[in-house]
Amino acid sequence: MSNWLSGLRRFGLSLVTGCAALIASSGLTHAQSFAVTNLTNNTASTSSFPDMVVDAKGNSYLALADSVKGIVVFTQFDGVKFNTQFTVPGSAAAVPAFQPQMAIYLNAGPTPIIGLTWAAVHPGSNPTSYDVYASRLDPGQTNFSLPTLVSAITGPVPLAGSPRLAFDTTGMTNVVWGRNGVWISQAQDGIHFGAPISLVPLSTSIDTGGPRIAVTPPGHIFVVWTDEQAKNQAGSYCTAPTQDASGTFTNTVGGNFWVNETLPSAVVGVSVNISAANTRNISNTDWLNGGGLDNRFPKGFFGCSYDNLNLFLDQLGGLHFLWSDDSPDEDVLTVEAHGTYQAGSPFAGQTLFSFPINLASHAAASPKVAADASGNFYFVWSGGPGPGAPTNSVGIFFRRFDVATDTFTAEINLVPSGSIAPAFPQIATDSSSNVNVAWEQPTKALAGDGSDVFNVFFARSTDRGTTFPTVVQVTTNPSVLCYQAPPPPQGTGAPPTTPDVTTCGTVQLGVNANSGPDLAWVNQASGSAVADIDFATSTSPTGTITPNAASLTASSSPANFTITVNGFSSPITFSCLDADKNAALPSWLGCSFNPPTLNPAQGNTDTLTITRQATPTSGMFISAPSAHNPPAFGRSMARSMTLATLSLMAMLMLAIGRRRDLSRAILMRGFLVMTLTVVLAAGLVSCGGGTSKSTSGTTGSTGGAGGGGSTVTMHVAVKAQSGGSTTTLGTVTITAQ
Repeated sequence: MSNWLSGLRRFGLSLVTGCAALIASSGLTHAQSFAVTNLTNNTASTSSFPDMVVDAKGNSYLALADSVKGIVVFTQFDGVKFNTQFTVPGSAAAVPAFQPQMAIYLNAGPTPIIGLTWAAVHPGSNPTSYDVYASRLDPGQTNFSLPTLVSAITGPVPLAGSPRLAFDTTGMTNVVWGRNGVWISQAQDGIHFGAPISLVPLSTSIDTGGPRIAVTPPGHIFVVWTDEQAKNQAGSYCTAPTQDASGTFTNTVGGNFWVNETLPSAVVGVSVNISAANTRNISNTDWLNGGGLDNRFPKGFFGCSYDNLNLFLDQLGGLHFLWSDDSPDEDVLTVEAHGTYQAGSPFAGQTLFSFPINLASHAAASPKVAADASGNFYFVWSGGPGPGAPTNSVGIFFRRFDVATDTFTAEINLVPSGSIAPAFPQIATDSSSNVNVAWEQPTKALAGDGSDVFNVFFARSTDRGTTFPTVVQVTTNPSVLCYQAPPPPQGTGAPPTTPDVTTCGTVQLGVNANSGPDLAWVNQASGSAVADIDFATSTSPTGTITPNAASLTASSSPANFTITVNGFSSPITFSCLDADKNAALPSWLGCSFNPPTLNPAQGNTDTLTITRQATPTSGMFISAPSAHNPPAFGRSMARSMTLATLSLMAMLMLAIGRRRDLSRAILMRGFLVMTLTVVLAAGLVSCGGGTSKSTSGTTGSTGGAGGGGSTVTMHVAVKAQSGGSTTTLGTVTITAQ
C-alpha cells in the first residue's frame, strides 16, 4: 500500500477519534451527586409508604407509615434540613394499609395547613375492609390532630387504594374514597367531617381502584374514577376489541370512565351542591363516537384502567387526565378540558373532555406528569408489566408537550441499554424548567419469589427534556422490591417484565427551595425484618433563572433575568450557549452578566442581560430551521452515521490498496478522497454543533420593526463554571424579531 494512502488512513482515523472525543466531551457537566440519610433508624419496626409533597415556596414534606409508631411526618425541608418531625397521636392504632396522602394549603401565615388521610384495615373484617381516617396540622399547633374516622357513617368498605384529599379554594378539606362505591366528605376545619355523600348514580355497579380529586382555581371540584366493572364479561371493553364488517367496534360493556363535577356556588358563603346528580359516564357522553370525530368507537373508548389515574391542571386552570390502560393494550392515555356543555344539555355548564390520545409506542404502565411555569407538560412512564411484553418496551420513557406549539416531542428512553425492569418513575420540574426523573430498577430479572431487590436511579435534563446526559444510581445498597405478581387467573402467574403494583410504596421525588432534587424510598435489606425510609438530597450545585422567557424587538429594552445559585464554593463565571444547537449564540443576540464573576461567599444572585443586537432575518439561516427540537437520539444517530461512514471509507481504502489494476485504483482513490473530504467536513460540523450563525426554533416572516425580519424562537442555556466543573443552570426561551 502506498505511503499516501497509509497516511490518509492515519489522518482519517485520527479525525474520527478526535470527533468522537469532541462528541463525548460536549455533554460533560457537573456530575449529579447525593447525600443519603436514614430518616427512621428502625431497630424493631418497618417503615413504608412514603409520600412527598412540595409547597409553592419549595419546602418539601414527607409522610410515612411506621408499623409501631403510626404515621410520622417530616415537615418543611428547606434544601438543608427538615425543620420538624411529628408523630400523629393515636395513629399507631390505625396504621395505614396504603400510602398515606398529604395536601398543603398555603394561607397568609408563615406555615401552611397540612392535611392527611389514610386507610387502615378494619379490625376483624373478613373479607378485608377498610376505615378512612384524616388528621390535620394547623399553624401554631404543636402536633397533628387526633385521627378522625371519616367513614364512621358508611362503615368499613372494600378499597383497592388510598383515599385522596384536596383543599378547595376556601381551605376546606375534601376526602374521597371507594371501590364499589365512591364517597366524598368535607370539613372546613379538617377535623369535623360531614356525612359522606355518595357520588355513584343509583343502581350503578362499579369496580374502581379509587377516585381522584382536583380543585381548579375557579373552584370547580372534580372527582374522577376509572371503572373495570364487567372486566371479564364477553364483549367487555376490557378485553380485545371486536369489530364488525364496517370496522365499528362492537364492545358494549365495561371500561367506564366517570366524572363528578361540582360547580362553585354563585353566592359567597352558600354551600356548593355536591351530589351524584353531577356524575356522568364520559365514555358514553364526551367520548361517544370518538368524541364526535370517529364513529368506529360507538361507546367512545375501549380498554380498562384501575389504579394509576393522575389529575393535573394546565396554566389556564383546565383539568387534564393521565392514566395507563392496563388491559387490553397497556397504552398511556391523556385528555384535556375542551370547553363546556351548552345550555339545554343535561350537563350544561360542566366541562367537556377531549377524546383520549395515546402517548406510548409500546406496552406501558405507571405514568406520571409534571408541569413548568410556562404550562409545558413533561410525561414519564415505565415499560409494560406483562410477562410477554416485548424487550423494546423495557425502559423509562419520556415525552414533553409544548404549549406554544401544541405538539408533543418524540418519545425517548432514559435508561441505558440493557437495563432490567425499571419501574415506578416519578418526575418533577423546577422554576427553570429543569426536568428531574427518578425510578426504581431491579438488579436482575424478576423472580417473584421475594428475592428481588432494586436500586434508585436519577436522571436530570437542563434543556427541558431534550437530552438527559447523565443517569446516576442514588442508592448505596439495594432494597427489597415489594410488588404483587399477577395472579394466575389473569395469565400464567409468571412475574411481570416490569412491576406496576407496589405493596410498600414507591420512590418519591420533589424539588426543594434551592431547585435541588429530593428523593425518598423504602430501604429494606434482603432477609431483614427492619425497613427504613432513606432520604437523599442533591449535593451538586444548582441554580434557578427567573423569569424563564422573554420577547425582544427593535424597540424593546434588553431582557434581564435573575440567576440564583446554590451549593457553589468557588467563584463562578457564567456563560450562554444556544441550547438547541449546542453552539455559540448567533451574532444578533448578546449575553452579559453583572457581576461577570460571582463570589458565592458574598452572595448567591447574579443578573443575566440578553440583548437583541441586530434583526434576525431569514438570510441568517443556511436552511430553514425545524419547528421542533430534534430529540437526543436523532443527533446521536447522525453522529453515529458519520462515524460509521468514516469506518466504511477506511475499509474500502484497505481493499482498494490491494487491487492490481493501478488505473482503477487511482481513479477510485481519487473519488474516495473527495467523498471522504465531504464526509469528514460533515462530521466536523456534527461534532462541533454547527458552523453557521443559525438559530433554532420557529421562524416566520414579519412586518415589524427592523424591516421585514423574522420571528425567531430559541433557547439559551446558562452555564456556570466553578472549581473546574461546568454546571448547566437552566434555559431561557427568547422570542425575537
